[in-house]
Amino acid sequence: MSRIVVTFEKKWLDRMRQDGVRVIRQLERWIAGESDISLKSSSSDNLTVEMNPPMREMFINALASRMKEFGEADPWSHARFSGDIAGLDLPSGEDVDGKRPKGIKPRPKEVEPVEKGNDAGVKEMSLPGNVSPDGTGGSESADEAVPDPAATLDEICSKVPVKHSAELEAYLRETAAVIPMLQRMGLESMLWHQHLLLAVEAGYGRTEFLMSLVKLYKAFGLMKVDPGEKTVREFILLEKGHEQEADGYRVSWDAVLDAAESMGRANRKRKTTGSVLYVDVSAWQGSLDSQYVKTKLRRLNALCGTFLVVFRVPFVDGNALRNVSDALNDILNVRTVHVPPAKLDDMVDYARETFAANSFRLEDDAVGAFEQWILREKVDDCFFGYKTIDKMVQRMIYEKALSNCRKGAEDRSVGEADLKPFIVCENRDSGGINLERMIGMDSVAHRIKEVIVQIQTQKELAAAGRIVSAPAIHMLFTGNPGTGKTTVARILAEMMKQAGILRKGHLVEVRGRDLCGQYIGETAPKTSAICRDAYGSVLFIDEAYSLFRDEDASSRDYGREALDTLVAEMENHRDDFCVVMAGYKDEMDAMLRGNAGLRSRIPYEIEFPNYTREDMERIFFTMLDGNFDYEDGLKEAVHEFFSAVPDETINSKDFSNARFVRNLYERTWGKAAYRRSLDAGSALKILKSDLAGATADSEFVKLLKKGPERSIIGFGA
Repeated sequence: MSRIVVTFEKKWLDRMRQDGVRVIRQLERWIAGESDISLKSSSSDNLTVEMNPPMREMFINALASRMKEFGEADPWSHARFSGDIAGLDLPSGEDVDGKRPKGIKPRPKEVEPVEKGNDAGVKEMSLPGNVSPDGTGGSESADEAVPDPAATLDEICSKVPVKHSAELEAYLRETAAVIPMLQRMGLESMLWHQHLLLAVEAGYGRTEFLMSLVKLYKAFGLMKVDPGEKTVREFILLEKGHEQEADGYRVSWDAVLDAAESMGRANRKRKTTGSVLYVDVSAWQGSLDSQYVKTKLRRLNALCGTFLVVFRVPFVDGNALRNVSDALNDILNVRTVHVPPAKLDDMVDYARETFAANSFRLEDDAVGAFEQWILREKVDDCFFGYKTIDKMVQRMIYEKALSNCRKGAEDRSVGEADLKPFIVCENRDSGGINLERMIGMDSVAHRIKEVIVQIQTQKELAAAGRIVSAPAIHMLFTGNPGTGKTTVARILAEMMKQAGILRKGHLVEVRGRDLCGQYIGETAPKTSAICRDAYGSVLFIDEAYSLFRDEDASSRDYGREALDTLVAEMENHRDDFCVVMAGYKDEMDAMLRGNAGLRSRIPYEIEFPNYTREDMERIFFTMLDGNFDYEDGLKEAVHEFFSAVPDETINSKDFSNARFVRNLYERTWGKAAYRRSLDAGSALKILKSDLAGATADSEFVKLLKKGPERSIIGFGA
């Protein structure tokens, strides 16, 4: 198979997006419809496709036609190619007569939705229009406008979440295509035996999708319910033995079956069909093939026939999803829809639309800052997709309104300056700091600059036609806690952006185990999603060694799966993001020895030494200067304290270096603040006695002890 990577000019893509044209998304959908081309991956500005070698020229010609549809006379003025392109003559943009290049076969066309009441002979379902849930009547007016299926489908596909999910759109279009055929054949009852399995993360539009599905069914006359009637009943299954925790939403299997029986009974009483039963089976993901669950599923299957069942699990992949699907399909007919988390670009687009819906505007210069804010929201693993974006937009609008109150203006423009308070990192010393200003970083700064120059030179040589392979730009940061690894990674991201190596220059910061999922099959897609967020930026993985287990480790350890996925991402996107793996040197060396594929993809290793006593003194006074006045003699007292810290403490792998200094600084001025509170009106000035009070606290005293009884204190994460 031949692999070709097509990379588009980012400014052109941004301009097209502002005009409402999503180039990458449209090309993805085109390729998905071609039987001879396989889409391997895509990012915000490139596509990677595979095909048999004879098909390469056909693909290039077909792509040229697509580019012309975007209004480009020269299709390659904003695109470049890499990969297996040897011997290919790239088209200059000549007309190809609008014909499909010979050899690329289209997939079978879907049946187009057919409107009710047209001449195609769509069979009307016998659905009484004046029956209420209790059978007493009172429903939709006969004069009420019947929704147009085609218009409804277009409306659904133009909105989140379907707008940003090719998978959801494909499912809905397939459903819209098959419904008229089943109606013509008099087999519409089959629809209520074709259920759905959604593999989707929380916050990525599950509720909106269910309501969209209801709208579509209503447009085809398959659902007729009273105004205000609940069309979707939602439940989350509790694990077996936790039934006492049931709260009406989190319930047992028996409660779900009771609801299903109630829904079926109501539909039979009204002599109609409709409604959706949503069941989150995440807690039973590994037990769906048990005899207990099979019994429950058989009972559910017997109750079906007038309503749709939608199952849900997290965004798992591979065998895990197949196992869930197979277990459900043993009893029911279930189609699977795999919904990846939205890309960072899609999240920004959604934010723009949400701002616009409130008559606000997210300026172009604020996009990078908003992306950084999203990445910060993702750090604690409590990111809930579009719901989190809604929260962010609401907060920004409120803060903007407060600012308008102070200024006496009505500014509805959100710029980079407005977002800065939300992206400043607490307890970080990197804001505005460059490598030259960092204390004790001479060797690290020299090595970083050397690496940047080497990567730049490799790219320049390759651009000039020299035979130089695309560089892998991934790195290893080794050293003890508090030695500046995260701060340098943040500076590195900005340097790589300025040098033209990376497109965005954000820092995506995670811990090693953050790449691992909670369920079987969840780790690979979770790792891939984190990598997608880091495309064009630096992915900093702290405590990366925690992903590695020796050969005797359990085969179900998700760290191994995360590493395998990470290695694939590092190779497939080797020039579009930089992975920095950080941790203790010995543990990192052991991890690399156990994974040859990882070692071969990390050409650069930078070691961060512990700070010397002199370095720590300078760091202490760098924090103090400009914030507090201090008495003569404090420098001597600080020097005496650091001189008294034993070598075994400073050289220990558990010593927290700069974090220890920060804690000493904060404890010292805290003592001064308390002392001043007892003497009203006195100035806040740091005295030697404040330092003495801080170092007299037990955790600092322990640091001055020698011998096995001494406790190493890390002072913060």
